[in-house]
Amino acid sequence: MRKFVTAILILIIIIFGFNSRLRAEKLKVYVTHQWLAVLANFIGSTEVEIIPLRIWNADGVLINAENGKFIKELNHDSRIMAFDSNDFKSLGLESKKYKSLRLLYLKKIPVEINKIIDPSVMPFIAQRVLTILSEWDPNNYPVYQRRLAEFQARLSSTMLAGQVMKNSVICDMSIYSGVLMQAAGCKIIKPNAQDVTRWQNGNYSGLREYAEKLNTQGIIILMDLWTSRNIKKYLSGRKNIFMWESPEPDQDYPSFLHEQYISLWQRIILKRTGK
Repeated sequence: MRKFVTAILILIIIIFGFNSRLRAEKLKVYVTHQWLAVLANFIGSTEVEIIPLRIWNADGVLINAENGKFIKELNHDSRIMAFDSNDFKSLGLESKKYKSLRLLYLKKIPVEINKIIDPSVMPFIAQRVLTILSEWDPNNYPVYQRRLAEFQARLSSTMLAGQVMKNSVICDMSIYSGVLMQAAGCKIIKPNAQDVTRWQNGNYSGLREYAEKLNTQGIIILMDLWTSRNIKKYLSGRKNIFMWESPEPDQDYPSFLHEQYISLWQRIILKRTGK
């Protein structure tokens, strides 16, 4: 009897250990863009391992992650997620060689990729990410569905929190992040486009005076990762500059967005109090 019980216990331990190993195995997915990594990491949660093939450098330019190490390790069976065929081709690879390549859009993505920062667009992209993850891993569809619902709910609540800045005047010298100010109800002003072109090219005539005028008016200048390096360098260190950060590939995006809004609001309050 003891031997029988012992055998049963050993069998249970073996089965439990095997199942634990199965649960520990994550779905390995390569993505072509840092924005895809942000969204896929959130939707996939702990069930996936997301590997970005490209990430942004300090100027917002996509570069190969780890000097192209992950691109080189791709094989015929690698699960790869791309926005569209042009996005994948920009890696210099042939789609026919990768049977598990999946595109969010069979035709061209309807917006410029970096413009998915728009909170009215992002949930639709996230829905397509869910569809592809669920195709590869149907057993975890309920997990991905819950994560999508959480993403949409938290993004909406964050946008409501951003309304604390409603009617605040912001000078938008960012490239893509201004849409987040509009979503928060800010009043947006911009410098003359011809002046911006000159400043981008290194002719800074009038830029210092423009920034100082805004500073005396208590107006924050918004820049982001994609703002011209020349402009960022020239205005670096000024008290009325706010640099809108970009999320890391594995960062919780709604939390990131909330933190950015709060940081900007605090800067606005400081300017209003003359600090």
